[in-house]
Amino acid sequence: MFDQDDKIYDSEEIDEEKLKNIADKVINDEDLKFKFYEKLRKKLSDKLPNTEDPTKLQLKDFLFFLPDFFILVTRLFLDKRIPSNKKVLVASLIGYSVMPIDLIPDFIPIIGYIDDLVIMILGLDMLLKDIDEQILIDNWPGNQNVISLIRMIIEKIESNIQDPLFNIIKRILRRIGS
Repeated sequence: MFDQDDKIYDSEEIDEEKLKNIADKVINDEDLKFKFYEKLRKKLSDKLPNTEDPTKLQLKDFLFFLPDFFILVTRLFLDKRIPSNKKVLVASLIGYSVMPIDLIPDFIPIIGYIDDLVIMILGLDMLLKDIDEQILIDNWPGNQNVISLIRMIIEKIESNIQDPLFNIIKRILRRIGS
């Protein structure tokens, strides 16, 4: 992946210039970023909840899939098969995921990411109504069936969230996606 010249440290000190060059290589190389993610994903794959019996799962169990969904929307944004008017919705999903201010702040353990998951899934569900499922399947980094996973999470969301805010979020995403 890197040349021998990319060695950034010896026994005593770190070469900041070489470190910057390596960082620039990674930042500017989309394939390297995705490879890093894929490698990390494989290491964590044994931590994923078993989705064969979704009745045993809670909404928080699906948080393990949030990095996969983030990579999915990133890939969808780059996919030329996604119409430009739908890329606005995809970009909104990416933006909300990385935004420091959320409905539920991310610094709150576990539940801080529930809103990210809910918004991501609602947006992907809306996107699925307008594009071919195969596009999502082609861009999905995980091993699970992404369409089934989205539907499973939608069922959990609808059965667990009975809040007027949930309906407002759905209306906002519909407007962005249209």
